[in-house]
Amino acid sequence: MSKPMPKALAALAALALAASGAAAQDLTIAVQKVADSLDPVTENSNVNLRTVYSLYETLVKTDYRDGGALKPGLATEWNVIDARTLEFKLRDGVSFHNGDTLDAADVVATFDPKRRGLDENVTVSSKQFLGGIDRVEVIDDMTVRIHMTADDAIALNRFAGFPSHIISADAFNAAETYEDFAAQAIGTGPYKLDEHVVGERVVLSRFDGYWGASKAAADTVTFTVVPELSTRIAGLISGQFDIITEIGADEFAQIEANATTEVAGGPVENIRGLFYDSTNETLDEPKIRQALNLSIDRQLLADTFYDGKTTVTNNWQMPVFGAMYLADYPMPEYNVEKAKALLEEAGYAGEEIVFRVLPGYYTKQLETAQVLQSMWADAGLNVKLEVKENWSQITEDTETRHIIDGSFTAYYPDPMGQFWRRFGPNSGKEASYWNNSPEMLEMGETLATSVDVEERRATFRAMLDNFETNPHGALLHTLAGFMGVRSDRLTMDPIPSEYMDLTTDGVSFK
Repeated sequence: MSKPMPKALAALAALALAASGAAAQDLTIAVQKVADSLDPVTENSNVNLRTVYSLYETLVKTDYRDGGALKPGLATEWNVIDARTLEFKLRDGVSFHNGDTLDAADVVATFDPKRRGLDENVTVSSKQFLGGIDRVEVIDDMTVRIHMTADDAIALNRFAGFPSHIISADAFNAAETYEDFAAQAIGTGPYKLDEHVVGERVVLSRFDGYWGASKAAADTVTFTVVPELSTRIAGLISGQFDIITEIGADEFAQIEANATTEVAGGPVENIRGLFYDSTNETLDEPKIRQALNLSIDRQLLADTFYDGKTTVTNNWQMPVFGAMYLADYPMPEYNVEKAKALLEEAGYAGEEIVFRVLPGYYTKQLETAQVLQSMWADAGLNVKLEVKENWSQITEDTETRHIIDGSFTAYYPDPMGQFWRRFGPNSGKEASYWNNSPEMLEMGETLATSVDVEERRATFRAMLDNFETNPHGALLHTLAGFMGVRSDRLTMDPIPSEYMDLTTDGVSFK
């Protein structure tokens, strides 16, 4: 087992760097929020994804710069033995941030029942991703065989992305509580955690023991919380911040007009949308939810808030699905008159519908809600906005929880990784927000377990048709991740993901 560098040697290395004349390259990134927990399985949020990519790695790497191709990561090779069994050969010489060396025990710890959502005393959000794992079999110190509980159409993809990031078994087993372990955020990535102050900042530093070819681009990275977009803009232009997040069309011109700043980023593999709670008397009628969907001019939203630089998807799918992408499936319908007719058929009499919204977790979140409110009013829908302070207030189960915001990341290039992950029985919202019909659940089981592409395509099409008449949410447009960047200091080459690539592939200093 490798050991951490003694403090005296680290100090000498720092002096040698200074003597060589090499200047420290530090990044300050202003964000709307930082994650409460940096443990992948504990928090599934866009603010956590920004740091996950720097701290952790998976057995198989999804190469977003090569069309999402699956490539060796912490495993150098793998074998899909059958639809429920996979074998992985681990990479030699990989070090964790705490000095431990990667072996089979780390894979066993990563997929421990606690981290798969099977321990009622540990709160995680990973069951929809990892709940189908049965066990990890150790073949030898550097070989593992992972068994699924049932045939899994996307088994390999589950180990190529969030939240299958490999952790240190020694750190996991030594921690007194799961919370103590999660707070350490020990992975094998190009950066290690220096500091995490919940609600304020996350500080990362270069991990000199990183095995990969694409090293950390910066010596330190500080994610600092700046809730107000106007303050982030001012800090970028003044040089206080190197990168700022969550900008929209209103800010493009201001940033591009400044000689030292530019806009980077674009659409990512995520659908921005809404969830409907149909467990109440207001939205339990499907025709009212259909009317909500028919009243949304999605192209207007994309044009207004992103200057047309993002797209409206043809229903709950993305081209990244490959063979499972239904290219001929129709775009979501915008038809106010049809919405009015449905409301009349439903006997809707202007009952108040509450839309709970945060002011700025997503780009232009409150402004989007205000435009939606106006669109719904045109159809005769009485939607009231309630601005909340945090997600706990948004999701609180009361009679007035009717509409909430959401995003639908394509964690896997398949409807199982996006549509059915968010609306199926392991979504975390089934039963508390809606109940899927037996027919829909049966189709979902086929989608999850069949390895016949044509059968799965036909099933997915039928599920989308079913959802049109009994919707549990609304898609708006492809989520876009635009950032402001100090172009006089650095160049960014973002990937089409909520992950932030801060390696030498993604950032270069001038």
